Amino acid sequence: MKEVRSDQRRQANETPIPKSGVMRAVPRSVAPPSAPSTDGLLVGPNGASFEVRPSDPLLGNIDIDAVVAGVPESYAMKGMFFNALAATLGERFAQVVSTLSSPPRGGLYLPFSDYPTRDFLRLYDAAARLSHPNRSSREGYRRLARQQVGAFRESALGRITMHLATDPGAALMRYTGSLGALVKGPLARARQLGPSEVQIDISCHRGTLEYPLGNFEALVMGYGAKPTISVEVRGAETLQFLVSW
Repeated sequence: MKEVRSDQRRQANETPIPKSGVMRAVPRSVAPPSAPSTDGLLVGPNGASFEVRPSDPLLGNIDIDAVVAGVPESYAMKGMFFNALAATLGERFAQVVSTLSSPPRGGLYLPFSDYPTRDFLRLYDAAARLSHPNRSSREGYRRLARQQVGAFRESALGRITMHLATDPGAALMRYTGSLGALVKGPLARARQLGPSEVQIDISCHRGTLEYPLGNFEALVMGYGAKPTISVEVRGAETLQFLVSW
């Protein structure tokens, strides 16, 4: 069993992720800020756990203002991810600039410079709604997140990080291990439980769970495999993903 990072302790009252996909109720007081008010089969944050495959749609819409309000000012991401979103928005990028706390000089983000996660989420929300206007915003977020993995793979850091990953397990381990160099705030740990199963724990999470979910799906599908991901919401800032294929 391999481990990338050990920065999150397991609480005594934690329970394993159910493989059946049955959801359990979780108090709204501990649900992530992105928890939608619309109930449905795969609403996710309104239940402590759910299981999803790429073809299963996520239901519910996200209040991006509530999500952004919960993100500390110290949280940041590399510019490489911002540029991909700006390219998706095209001319509409100018409409979002007024909502950003640190818009890029000259309209171009420097790939390895840090920019506020709050700004990333504003761009992410706008790009997801533009790209997938006929889907719930949660599903749009997830699908756009799959495309973001491509931006990472094409970056200099992505090529260095992923060039030895020959299967989904290795890709998930390497990607999760690189997050410390890409983001400031959240902490991630990955463990390979078997030849076709990886567990990923994210603590200090602020934002939406659809983003890492889509990332992990894309990493597995990039090798021609079909992922099944069990997601457990363990509190307002703690998520666990069990990725199998």
